[in-house]
Amino acid sequence: MSYDSIFQKRMTAKGLSKYDRAMHRKSRSFNAWFQNALSREPVLIDGVSQYAVFQDQNQNNNKDLSDDKYVVVENQSNLKVGSLIDWREKKWMVFTEENKTIPTHKQAKIKQSNGYIKWMIGDKVSGNGDGHPAFIQNQTLYTLGVSTSGNHSWIVNAKMMMYMQDNDETRNLKINQRIFIGGAVYQVMFKDYVSRRGLINYLLEQDFINSSRDNIELGVADYFTNEEDDDGIQNDNPTEVKEVVISGPDKAKIGSVVELNIDDTNYEVSEWTVADTESSVSIVDQDVKHIKVRVENNFKKVGSIITIIAKTKDGVIGSKTVKITSPY
Repeated sequence: MSYDSIFQKRMTAKGLSKYDRAMHRKSRSFNAWFQNALSREPVLIDGVSQYAVFQDQNQNNNKDLSDDKYVVVENQSNLKVGSLIDWREKKWMVFTEENKTIPTHKQAKIKQSNGYIKWMIGDKVSGNGDGHPAFIQNQTLYTLGVSTSGNHSWIVNAKMMMYMQDNDETRNLKINQRIFIGGAVYQVMFKDYVSRRGLINYLLEQDFINSSRDNIELGVADYFTNEEDDDGIQNDNPTEVKEVVISGPDKAKIGSVVELNIDDTNYEVSEWTVADTESSVSIVDQDVKHIKVRVENNFKKVGSIITIIAKTKDGVIGSKTVKITSPY
């Protein structure tokens, strides 16, 4: 082999351009750190065995509502939004994957699953009888938490927000379907599988337990009402779901106040709900036609997603997703 050939081979290995050489050095630096990091541990990501590095997140970022972490993996990892990670005998869900400006590795924010949700699919319980892992958060703090019944009485009307991995079974969970959460029954009033590709976001409203329909011991609602039609096909009794349109911006800068409105004169809102896993916003004002929210002036909230849901007095639901952005 000639000297020129040897030189060309060495230069190709290091990088033919200044960018390639800098990128090669950066990758070697990351690999050295990754191999020796104290928090590097073996995990399963969607069933695939590999190593990952975990980093703590400041609990002030989400008002101590969950023990969030950052996870760092190599570029060849199968990690993505919606992935399920088995780490330290617990199940973790990938919520946000960062788009690295220098793509030497993958980094994502994860939340610990805090419940398993079961429902009937045909004559079987979802998840092969075990249900599906979910991240569940009480949304009553972001709403009035009550609804009217008659002219003067008020009943508790708690809300829950739930995220599950987007797959064939979780997409089967329908609007108006009932599920158990923590010994109580909730009804699905809204679901969104567009805003966070890989995860489905459900907004749930508290319902009453019915011992003639619900299997309290198994934690499966409507266990005894899963009848089939004459063709042997499950009858889910689908109903037409009406929607009301919420107008307003698709993006909101940190530190700003955003107003969203119902323009349809046929509807008045009885309840506004802000689905917000990061505690990014606070409600400034609300009435039957509009809601104003203030976005926290915190750069760590950039990239967060909030969903505004309106429920009218007639039970019609509307929703709008807003992404938190930088002011620059």
